[in-house]
Amino acid sequence: MGELIFVGLGLGSMGVSLEGVAAIKRADVCYLEYYTTPHEPALLHDLESATGKQFTIVDRAFLEDGRKPLEEADKSVVVVAVPGDPMIATTHNDLRVRAISRGINTSVVHAATIASAAASASGLHYYKFGKTITVTRDAVDLLEQVYHVVHENLKDGLHTLLLLEVDVDSGRGVSPEGTIRGLLKAEANFKRDVVSDETFAIVLNRIGRPNFKGDAGPFSKLKGLEHGEPPSVVVIPGTLHFTETEAIAAIFSQTPRDVHGNSDVKRTAQVLIPRYLEKTRKAFASARPQLGKEYDSLLENVELYMRDAEEFLGKGEDELAMLNIGYAEGLLDSVGFTGKAKIEW
Repeated sequence: MGELIFVGLGLGSMGVSLEGVAAIKRADVCYLEYYTTPHEPALLHDLESATGKQFTIVDRAFLEDGRKPLEEADKSVVVVAVPGDPMIATTHNDLRVRAISRGINTSVVHAATIASAAASASGLHYYKFGKTITVTRDAVDLLEQVYHVVHENLKDGLHTLLLLEVDVDSGRGVSPEGTIRGLLKAEANFKRDVVSDETFAIVLNRIGRPNFKGDAGPFSKLKGLEHGEPPSVVVIPGTLHFTETEAIAAIFSQTPRDVHGNSDVKRTAQVLIPRYLEKTRKAFASARPQLGKEYDSLLENVELYMRDAEEFLGKGEDELAMLNIGYAEGLLDSVGFTGKAKIEW
């Protein structure tokens, strides 16, 4: 009876466990899939030398199709080896489920993965990380989705792990400095006060490899550095525990006073509503002298809506706050449309 074994290779050229080596040695067919990691000849050479097995390098499409490895695993022991931990990728999980549905025995040999290694290498507490997101090459110039994920995480005091996409064929990928510039462009566009040149971040290059390199500091410093060859990640800390501050200072040769979290990020409504209120008050002041008593009731409602917007914002009821400031602006706009007053926004 056959078997399909997923073997995690960990980080670097030989991060595979003894359990993984043993699983490969008893395999009849061995596949190696890189996908998010640059091709590294040392990995293939060391793996074949340690196990005495020959590997066929395959791409993600081969595993997404899955027909050949599943057919082979009906009667043979098939190993699919991947850098990191196999089940972090949904494709491998799907292949495993399909194998189980065919009655094929499956097993997983776990290994180190970037999610845990980034926390370890940076000195941050793993359980304080929020949502992880990949920075893709086609979106790096304006990181809208990435920007909003960072905002949500920082708002809750959580750390953000940004995975930088790598083209496995060319070995080139999104650079840390390009990622930082993209986030600053997104800030200039969305204006939510999420990141700035003072935002503290950590850049980790080639974790688990002999030429590992790490840098920490404000965006203003990091965006001007050459951080090295991929793969790379960027970590944006949220609220720091004092032990995290001490660890970052020690690991990256900084003084504790130079290390800081980014926990003063506001909710979107906290940033936008004060701006809207200021604009609406200006418009209200310009309209009032131009209108007669027949508009007193309308103007009173504008004032009430502005007051309610402030009160709801203070209570954290952001949707109601936005709704009320929208009503206030709408009433003033309606007066402008009648031609009875020229509204100065």
